[in-house]
Amino acid sequence: MVHVIQLTFKKVSVLPVADEDARAGAISGLLGALRQNGQILGQDWPVFDTGPEYRAVVMVPEPVSLEPRLHNQWVRRGLDGLTPAGLDTPLVEVLGPDPGSAQPCTCREPGGYLLWTTYLHVESPLRCLDCFGPVPLYRIPPTDPSSYNLVMSWQSDYQACDTLQMNCSTLEYPGLTEMSGLRSSLTRRGRDICDRITESTGHPTYYYLFRYHGRRRGEEQLSCPSCHRGWRLAEPLLDHFDFRCDHCRLLSNLACD
Repeated sequence: MVHVIQLTFKKVSVLPVADEDARAGAISGLLGALRQNGQILGQDWPVFDTGPEYRAVVMVPEPVSLEPRLHNQWVRRGLDGLTPAGLDTPLVEVLGPDPGSAQPCTCREPGGYLLWTTYLHVESPLRCLDCFGPVPLYRIPPTDPSSYNLVMSWQSDYQACDTLQMNCSTLEYPGLTEMSGLRSSLTRRGRDICDRITESTGHPTYYYLFRYHGRRRGEEQLSCPSCHRGWRLAEPLLDHFDFRCDHCRLLSNLACD
């Protein structure tokens, strides 16, 4: 499951007070690179100055997420930038698991993946199609040159739309349209990501089309909105999904009453 980690950056040189901005910038750059590499989660990380050191509290997909073997070139560059700013390589302390998070995927060879998230979830939006556990992004090849920016930006936008529809106020229906519409910008971007992951991993990667309320008569007999083939499952997949189209790599569910 998601773990909370504290990073301690010891100050190793005396810089003018004005250069504290350089230290803060170096830490921010490193944390951003770690996020783009899927090694830390979320977008906001408390960073505070104790005097002799800086400390940052972050969430990671699993306890081993910050091991050097997982670093990409941008993380290594961020680490190299600490010394000129008068900071030592951070000490990593695992504080403990987040009890509200999901167990990460432990499948040796997943049969497929699913791109899925909600406004509540901080975990990776890539899920295993066998166990539904979150898959840390660094386990798959980058979706764009040496990073996962496409996935990060899609996740951020999806969660923003989900927040709007959950608040049932400003832009509720535009948010719903983006999440449920086959031809919306959000869906097209998500399916493009799924295509990239399918190609790079060899594992079929499905996209979830949102469905929440407004069940209507005959919905159980609906066909795939893309190819119009039958896609109703005899039994729900992973206790979440009632519809599956292997041809289009789409999943969805029955709407709530």
